[in-house]
Amino acid sequence: MQVRIQVACEEFRPIALRGSIIYFLIAEMSSIDVMYQTSLAQFLQVFQLAMNMAEKAPIPAKRINNVVDELTFRTFLYVSRGYLEIHKKIYTLLLALKLQMNAELITMEHFSCLVPPHPNPFPDS
Repeated sequence: MQVRIQVACEEFRPIALRGSIIYFLIAEMSSIDVMYQTSLAQFLQVFQLAMNMAEKAPIPAKRINNVVDELTFRTFLYVSRGYLEIHKKIYTLLLALKLQMNAELITMEHFSCLVPPHPNPFPDS
């Protein structure tokens, strides 16, 4: 029984992974503008809505893909309500890049070409 539970948990890991990528990106957007702060509780409401609204499927892999797609869509709608138009484009670009990094389609080096790291505010003296 324990093995079956572990297998089921691993099967749903893509949903948790997508959720964490999206949540931390939303949290990072507050460095662009402080008004873009989102609590974990707010995000979990959107996450739960996506779980409920995702199309049901008899095959777990299809259901998981449906939830991942719905989560991505619902969180985009959520952030779009409050972001300025230019910041919606930045969010979309960063999300696409982070998803490609996660899928190992691009490397951190590629990502850094487009989004240079912040300079150290406390350089060694």
